[in-house]
Amino acid sequence: MGELIHLGDRWALPYRGMEVTQIRVDNALTLLLDGGAVITIEADAELSTPDGPVRLRPGRQRVADALALFGAKLTWEIIFKNGELHLGFDNGYHLTVEPDAKHEAWSATGPGELRVVCTPGGEITTWGRT
Repeated sequence: MGELIHLGDRWALPYRGMEVTQIRVDNALTLLLDGGAVITIEADAELSTPDGPVRLRPGRQRVADALALFGAKLTWEIIFKNGELHLGFDNGYHLTVEPDAKHEAWSATGPGELRVVCTPGGEITTWGRT
């Protein structure tokens, strides 16, 4: 079962080493991982690439640069107490999602019953094993 790992001023998701096996685009950018986890990004995000940062806008389907994450493995995944989500990948890319004042910015589910949501304003809500 997946559990959040408390690190004092932040948490780590239990996704290290999981591979992005599918990417979905609708009103959100969704990364499906081989370990039974799903990361859904609804807010604007910054993708740091070897060529520099790129702004992703899932609500407008402007996420083409995120296709480079297909097949990449997570090397670290941190949630800060202000609601920021930081994901690092083995291909050198880094994804940062900041909280949104009016909407859920991102959510992470699995493995198992774990569910973490960044609610409006950046509050972190969890269900399942934490």
